[in-house]
Amino acid sequence: MIQTCKADNAISGRNASPAYITERTEGCLRRLNTDYIDLMLIHWPDHKTPHEETIGALKALKTAGKIRHYGVSNYNVPMMTECEQYGHLTANQVGYNMFDRRMEAQVLPYCLQQGIGYMAYGSLGFGLLTGAFTPETSFVEWDWRSRGNAFGLPLFESENFLKELRVVERLKELASRYNKSVPQLAIAWLLGNPAVTVGLVGMRNEHELEENVAAADWRLTEVDRAEIDRIFAEEDVSTYVDAEQAT
Repeated sequence: MIQTCKADNAISGRNASPAYITERTEGCLRRLNTDYIDLMLIHWPDHKTPHEETIGALKALKTAGKIRHYGVSNYNVPMMTECEQYGHLTANQVGYNMFDRRMEAQVLPYCLQQGIGYMAYGSLGFGLLTGAFTPETSFVEWDWRSRGNAFGLPLFESENFLKELRVVERLKELASRYNKSVPQLAIAWLLGNPAVTVGLVGMRNEHELEENVAAADWRLTEVDRAEIDRIFAEEDVSTYVDAEQAT
């Protein structure tokens, strides 16, 4: 098991200052009752704290034996490039799935070139690629998807949502040829990108866990991947390759 923590949170806001990173790391160590964290990430870019100070604090924690590796989350290429001047990033955790391909333009190639692990979150499109949604699906007010926006993309706005569901129905047909599910197709598609190190997915039961793990062994052909792209094009569903990354 690898223990991964983040040094800032949505409640307190973005803070990658050395004092706060150290405080948060010490808190993680206490709560997890462990001597070290395998991987410590900066959750969102802190535009007020210089990257040199942030990386310096992470390096100090690594030298002290409190973390083994450090990385970032939701950082773009210029941010990672500056961070790399002060210490090597083990990973960058950023959203990536069939419906959100913004990272293909710059971030994924950069991570592959620099040897930075890419941890993809939202691998199942925040539920879109589970195959469980229908045109009648709605989200309660406290569910962020009810606002229609997913990290800067209008994935859950009504018109887009209905078109995306049509894509998923066709993806089900593709997956069924291999006796697989849509989530397994989504995971296999994700891990087929050589720059992707980890596809982050959740599970509610043992069956979903086993299904997710089995998907890691499925290798899609170039014909399969081309058919997926064709489905998106025919249903007029954007993959946002040229859209700006949320930072």
